[in-house]
Amino acid sequence: MKKERNTYQKSLIRDIVLNMCTHPSADEVFEKVKEQCPTISRSTVYRILNDLAEKGEVYRVRVLDGPDRYDKTLSRHYHVKCTKCGSVADSEYLEEYSIKVVPEKCCGYKITGYEICFEGICPECSRDNN
Repeated sequence: MKKERNTYQKSLIRDIVLNMCTHPSADEVFEKVKEQCPTISRSTVYRILNDLAEKGEVYRVRVLDGPDRYDKTLSRHYHVKCTKCGSVADSEYLEEYSIKVVPEKCCGYKITGYEICFEGICPECSRDNN
């Protein structure tokens, strides 16, 4: 079994995602990491983010019409994306209002997970329109 190394770069990238209050894209993480580690490559940041997401240390938010985002919150929750500026935020997850679908019954898929992302206009963009 391959021993997992905990490099400075991996720790830095993990800490940056865990300390950001937004849902940064890989490019946004790269820009933030470069401030502390100017020699790091974009591909290294992408590779480490993919590894952290696969290991469940950060959560990858898949955005259909934009770049994936990374989230520090690992518990089940929904997301909302602003259709004007593209920002992504957490949306409260209430079990009694959760969406209940049974694709196994209609299409035969074995469901392994799901992600829900609502769309709307964020408060900041709403203020700018007034």
